[in-house]
Amino acid sequence: MTARRPPLARLARRAAGALIVRDLKRSFRRVVWVGPPPSLPDAPVVLYANHHGFHDGYLLWLLAGKLLRRETTLWMEEWRRVPLFGPLGTLPFPPGDARQRVATLRETARRMKKENPVLVLFPEGALRPPDAGLGPFRADLPRLARVLPAETRWWPVALRATWWGEDLPTALLTAGPLYETPDGQEPDHLRVLLTSLQAVRPDDLAAGRAHLLLDGRRAPHERFDLSALAPLFRRWT
Repeated sequence: MTARRPPLARLARRAAGALIVRDLKRSFRRVVWVGPPPSLPDAPVVLYANHHGFHDGYLLWLLAGKLLRRETTLWMEEWRRVPLFGPLGTLPFPPGDARQRVATLRETARRMKKENPVLVLFPEGALRPPDAGLGPFRADLPRLARVLPAETRWWPVALRATWWGEDLPTALLTAGPLYETPDGQEPDHLRVLLTSLQAVRPDDLAAGRAHLLLDGRRAPHERFDLSALAPLFRRWT
């Protein structure tokens, strides 16, 4: 069970979550989950995903932390420069500081044993252009598995931004089944999921094959109907 946080820590946590949701609403027309509604077992989970967009960490926190109500842990290279998301579970993982990386790994293992969190992991290790496809994994997942609890489950999640005729993109998320240990096929799992997202269309929402996770900002042409002014402006045309 997660320890109760001091009042200021709870306030900082709520503020950081509100910042994420506000940014997602401003940046995306909608966030959509593709497939049956997600659920997680009562066990620690490593959620590993492609990293092809600036908002990937926000989207995965929305999924795991806000919607599934699980504690989250995310390794962040530039944590010291942007520490605001520490109350939401981010930990520093600076590339030039081996001691800090080891400390973060130990803290992650401690959390996984006591709190059943979701560890959000980007195995590519860096943000990549979407058109470049999935990059080679820098993270050693089998080695990581050896320091995590045996009951940890592994969950591939793919993310893709696309446009459905609006001025803002739609963010798509989908996932494969959870499994018990890294099997060496992790890149293939993500490639299959990424490919499947290319076929998702707005009709999938209406048909129940996809589900709205967050409704974002609507463009002016969606909010206003000025057809009543058409006769007047027709005279001026």
